[in-house]
Amino acid sequence: MKEFFSRLKKDFNDKEYAHSYMESHAVSRLAAQIFALRKQRGLSQEELATQMDIAQETISKIESGNFNSLTIKTLQKFSRAFDVNLYIAYEPFSHGILDIANLGKEQLEVSSREDDLANKFTEHTRFVNSCGEWKAANYLRGVDAVAPQQPLKPNEQWQSIGKIQEKIAL
Repeated sequence: MKEFFSRLKKDFNDKEYAHSYMESHAVSRLAAQIFALRKQRGLSQEELATQMDIAQETISKIESGNFNSLTIKTLQKFSRAFDVNLYIAYEPFSHGILDIANLGKEQLEVSSREDDLANKFTEHTRFVNSCGEWKAANYLRGVDAVAPQQPLKPNEQWQSIGKIQEKIAL
């Protein structure tokens, strides 16, 4: 993987190459995400096309990456059909390279609005401003109930973080 990063960093010194590479990746990523979201939602191309009021052939072309452009309006139709937020932004090339390296099914699938809000913003969610950025932090009520009944003795060995994480995962 280190060779991949080194090669791209070197190749991206050529501005034209860098833009062409990332534009191609953007098309491929969008096509893959639309396909992944459609499958995640259990929709056929025909069902999705009906929801969006577009031709099934258009869905097929988009999923195959065989398109030159998409309008914001079409992207918004996908957003509504999948019940997700459409987020468009400019970012540094380094973020794009990391996106390429980390791209997988987990990065393409997105929870629906209802599932996301039900799971992320619970009655235990607090909003905090950390370093000028708002974040949602979940906390557990009744932490005292899981605290040790007796204080730890100073000579007891502390467990490593890895061992604690293993126990939590079980």
